[in-house]
Amino acid sequence: MTRRFLSLFALTLAGLLATRAPLRADTTTNPAPDFKEVYELLRTHLAGTTADNLNRAAVEGLLSQFPGKVSLVGGAAEGSAGLPGGQALSKSAVIESNVAYLRIGFVTASLADELGAAYRALAGTNKIAGVVLDLRFADGSDDTAAQAAAKLFTAKKIITGPLAVLVNGETRGAAEALASALHQAGAGLIIGSPAASGAMAFREFPLSNGERLRVAATTAAAGGPMISRVQPDIAVAVTAGDERVFFDNPYQTIATGNTNSNPGTNFLPYVEHTSEADLVRQRQKDGKLIKVSTPYEDLMREKGNGSNGNEDSAPARTAEPQKPVIRDPVLGRAVDLIKGLAIVRESHS
Repeated sequence: MTRRFLSLFALTLAGLLATRAPLRADTTTNPAPDFKEVYELLRTHLAGTTADNLNRAAVEGLLSQFPGKVSLVGGAAEGSAGLPGGQALSKSAVIESNVAYLRIGFVTASLADELGAAYRALAGTNKIAGVVLDLRFADGSDDTAAQAAAKLFTAKKIITGPLAVLVNGETRGAAEALASALHQAGAGLIIGSPAASGAMAFREFPLSNGERLRVAATTAAAGGPMISRVQPDIAVAVTAGDERVFFDNPYQTIATGNTNSNPGTNFLPYVEHTSEADLVRQRQKDGKLIKVSTPYEDLMREKGNGSNGNEDSAPARTAEPQKPVIRDPVLGRAVDLIKGLAIVRESHS
């Protein structure tokens, strides 16, 4: 039993006990249980456990107390967390007919290759107006992979066009470093809410089993500058609970709790997300005024209010099949921005 192991287990046990509700009234003033005593009892009486099991549990428990600030990389642990199927790119699709949507789950070594392949597949069968890179709820510990992924957008060789990067308070680690790199390079606009904690400089320390311990360090200790907390260029207010619902299904209708909304329409405040596109909604083309409708207007038209109070409007036509409306306010704002920029570019061509 090594001193390092004893120290890790003792620290973890103390941390876990500190997060639990007290079992007795006097536990708040008593010292933590003796580590050796607890360890021996577990080793002797806990069915199915081994010294290796206890060691791994102690390490993982300790690291879990510092999310985004410390992690194991290399070996079996690398890329395992948050990677369903072993993929860094969790979703790729064309939305709103011409916007490439790329969602990152975990920044790992394969990310750049997965992004490039996904974009080529989408662009091969669609005319892409721009890209939404969704880094909300994304994590990672590989800063080198983050820089490699950023080059796909900054070099403008593989992935081209306007870029909107989505972040929130759960954008952590190398995912936040990726957002910061894209922002500093001027490759795209950041939309959403401030990222988790500031992508700190890290140091890696080799461990005897071949893994490395990656620790958030001070600027002086790491020998590099701190990366400031990623702030959105376009802030979008949405509650954490609602954002998770929208993240799972951007077309989901949810109540906003707005008592001023009409019955049955209390989701509308989350739909009106067209301020950037409004700047370019009207343009001159071939001497005729072209009006580009917004998702909010489309939704109201579907609800039978398409006249907007205009008595000269044309009689209602036969109802067309309803198109899904993006109600995720962060994603909706990004799509509006990209489509608005596409209109501007087309009008200048």
